[in-house]
Amino acid sequence: MPAVETRRDLRRSQEMRARFWHVAIVSSFFLVVVGASLFLGAVMVIGTLRSNGGTNELTADGRTGRIARSLHDGKFCHYIIFDNKTAHAVEDRIGRCDEGKSKPRKEAPVTFSWGR
Repeated sequence: MPAVETRRDLRRSQEMRARFWHVAIVSSFFLVVVGASLFLGAVMVIGTLRSNGGTNELTADGRTGRIARSLHDGKFCHYIIFDNKTAHAVEDRIGRCDEGKSKPRKEAPVTFSWGR
């Protein structure tokens, strides 16, 4: 019987060792995933705070767009400035819809001529 008990003790110790390494590997995996998430989140937050620089001015380096929505009368538009980097929309003003377009040149009035 001592041989059976020895095998049983050996088997039990191997199972305990395997269970220990299984728990250690799974726990370390989750610690790595959580640590990487916290690190990347902190890097993104700090990068965003540094890029703002404390100013809310919209820059004119091509990252903003001007959107014109016509009002009910069709002559006036409500202008909105959209910042593509921060995804913020700022109400600009209300003005004529055709102010940004080039004015058509006035042609000379058509005059009557006999056969020419």
